[in-house]
Amino acid sequence: MADETPPPPQPAVAQTVPRTPPVAIWSLILAVLSFTCGWLFTAIPAVICGHIARAKIRKSGGALGGRGIATGGLVLGYIALVLGIMGIPLLVSMIQSDRERLQRLSTERKEIASDDGKIRVTVPGTWTKLPEINKQASLQVGNKSKEVYLIVITDTKADLDNFTLEKHHQQTRDRMLQKMKNASGTEPVSLTIDGHPATQDELSGTEKGTNVVFLHTTVDDGDRFQQILAWTLKSRWEK
Repeated sequence: MADETPPPPQPAVAQTVPRTPPVAIWSLILAVLSFTCGWLFTAIPAVICGHIARAKIRKSGGALGGRGIATGGLVLGYIALVLGIMGIPLLVSMIQSDRERLQRLSTERKEIASDDGKIRVTVPGTWTKLPEINKQASLQVGNKSKEVYLIVITDTKADLDNFTLEKHHQQTRDRMLQKMKNASGTEPVSLTIDGHPATQDELSGTEKGTNVVFLHTTVDDGDRFQQILAWTLKSRWEK
């Protein structure tokens, strides 16, 4: 019997893996970001990308895959969107409460004392102690967000050479004017603070490139001179 020739082997058919469209991957990434970062505006693009991806996959006739990824991004995006919308009233309430708190603090007054309790000042409720302004100051307070500050520097009369209130005030005034560019000042006026004689004036000029205005006050409380310096930006001074 004649040898039979075996048939030639059939060529292997390559299996093509459907490609996942990038929009499906972006849908899932944006949806996850909506939860991890709390960004409501990533949930909406996640939902849009999920719908676009599912439509492309459906119309591709099997050429595109990733339906599970697109569906996952779509579902997570909708969940994040619902949670975000539900959280809007809470966020608005928190912002409103914070504004009311700041408004209340701005109109309230509180007393802040030096570390030894000898010096006390009454300031707006938004002010706090700021110990880094001046190392020589007995008391340092202010509101950094509003760029307004106040310090008190104490000089004991026994350490000075027969200084009068006027002489002490003038010496400090001259030193401050010399440090500023384009400096000017109002005439000192006499007044009484807490039953003690005092002298006060306004000094303005440019310090370290910034236009500032100082309310410069010196109080004679008997054994000491209390130098009170309050200042802010020139643009904020009137307010």
